[in-house]
Amino acid sequence: MLSCYLLKTSWDRALFFGAVVTLMTFALNGLAIGLGVLYPNLKESNPNKIVSGFGGTLCFVLSSFYILASVLLLMFGAGGLRLHAGWAMEGIGGFVLLSFCIGWLPMKFGLQRLKNFEM
Repeated sequence: MLSCYLLKTSWDRALFFGAVVTLMTFALNGLAIGLGVLYPNLKESNPNKIVSGFGGTLCFVLSSFYILASVLLLMFGAGGLRLHAGWAMEGIGGFVLLSFCIGWLPMKFGLQRLKNFEM
């Protein structure tokens, strides 16, 4: 919001960008936490090597695809490439649905696994 203010962006665009960043933050954090619980690497003592394991690599790949898909959906929904009037709501709705699924599903499965987790 501060960068939008400094760039003198209109308030409706600033609120839109703030909402997009908030949703993407929820989705990426939910993905990382959920996959961290689903695929823990408890035998590794060096935290730098944990990222290169299966869970870390899967999180990187899914995060990259999520960011790419989000940018494409928002480009068609709110960007200058509106080829059809209905695409705005479909693109933004698809982004919200994708963000919710990417953020909530891994977190849900991770919480279920955490309830049954034994050390």
